[in-house]
Amino acid sequence: MRESLVSRQERFAMRSNVREFSRRAFLSRSTALLALPSFIPGLVSASPAERLVVGHVGIGGRGGSLLGMTRGNSRIEVGALCDVDKAHLDRARKAAGGEPQTASDYRKLLDNKSLDGIVLAAPDHWHATITIAACRAGKHVYCEKPLSHNIVEGREAVKAARRYDRMVQVGIHHRSSEYVRHIVRLVRGGSIGRVHAVKSWMWTNKVEKKTPPPGKIPASLDYDFWLGPAPEAVYHPSRVHYNFRWCSDYAGGYMTDWGVHMFNVITFAMGIDHKGPESVEAQGTWDKNNIYDFPVSMKARWEFKDPDFTLSWDQPGKGGDVLPGELYGITFYGEDGELRTGFGTGKCRFYRDGKEAPLPREPASVDVPESPGHMQNWADSIRRRELPIADVEIGHRTTSLCLLGNIALSVGRKLRWDCHSERFFGDPQADALLGRESRERYRI
Repeated sequence: MRESLVSRQERFAMRSNVREFSRRAFLSRSTALLALPSFIPGLVSASPAERLVVGHVGIGGRGGSLLGMTRGNSRIEVGALCDVDKAHLDRARKAAGGEPQTASDYRKLLDNKSLDGIVLAAPDHWHATITIAACRAGKHVYCEKPLSHNIVEGREAVKAARRYDRMVQVGIHHRSSEYVRHIVRLVRGGSIGRVHAVKSWMWTNKVEKKTPPPGKIPASLDYDFWLGPAPEAVYHPSRVHYNFRWCSDYAGGYMTDWGVHMFNVITFAMGIDHKGPESVEAQGTWDKNNIYDFPVSMKARWEFKDPDFTLSWDQPGKGGDVLPGELYGITFYGEDGELRTGFGTGKCRFYRDGKEAPLPREPASVDVPESPGHMQNWADSIRRRELPIADVEIGHRTTSLCLLGNIALSVGRKLRWDCHSERFFGDPQADALLGRESRERYRI
């Protein structure tokens, strides 16, 4: 049974407004990070010119994949591992080999002077906090997408990277793929004509029937540290680890989980990596028996200027049918035809007058940044002192697009956005959702 849009929106907005954020309080605390513990010896130091020594923070699902990437790179050495779940830590230690430092508190890695960088794959609500702390400690950062849980802390992460001159790569890794560069060359080069609209589509957010929470937290998990800056909450296995993605206290649903990937391809292709939209609006439907608080179906729309085009997000509550066999993807609507791609598969198709046609040729004159791979690009950027291909500012702008969609969904009306001040025009209620107060113990 589905709740009405209005009643569910009101509850969603009330949930957000309970923790209305003081922007001034956040900014005043951004320079007062928790004190770091004393130096922990035991690792062999390596020069960045030879091997980059990294510590992994968050080594569960995606973190385990990133560990495989660093382990498979001859120019990177894994010097430390950190996770608040001992089961994850024990598994990763076996996979890493050697004798890396292990810890349940990420701050111990930040004080380890043998480490050049941090590879971060903790839950989303930890991303900005740890990125800021790592930059302050002199560490470079590879931060899994999205960059932040909210827009204000994302901007603070950008400021920290710039202030401490650290290379921060955001894990929107499709940007380093050849099939994405192919799309970028076609769109930027005018092969499909002037683009007036772009559509992205995705399957539904997760639905799970509400069940009573168990009374016991697993012995392996430091649950309070897992919550970190997020509000206190009763432990429920369906809200932690992989499932955090559908809880607004910790993440932004599929909008920030997969939308951030697709939107970055779009901003890359449209040449607006450092810009933002003029407006945003969204609507959705919810299942009232769902343990998660993101909608089952959702539509959102952003308007851009210079270049003028609209971006839409279509989450119909089932697999999309825009491209047969592709459950999620992107369509660029140009004056001379439509370019469709099943996201992540590398498949591109071109349509003219409603019929499939041969793909246009790439123009020879379009210059698109190359990348040997996302992790390697980050390592190279540190050695060369050059910004990586998915620099923190780019990651912040793309993450913000997603978060703006969720804010518009929460307030239930069209919003006008100032991408320079990163505030809404004349809407203090929406401004209150740009950030949130962190729990005192984990506050920055």
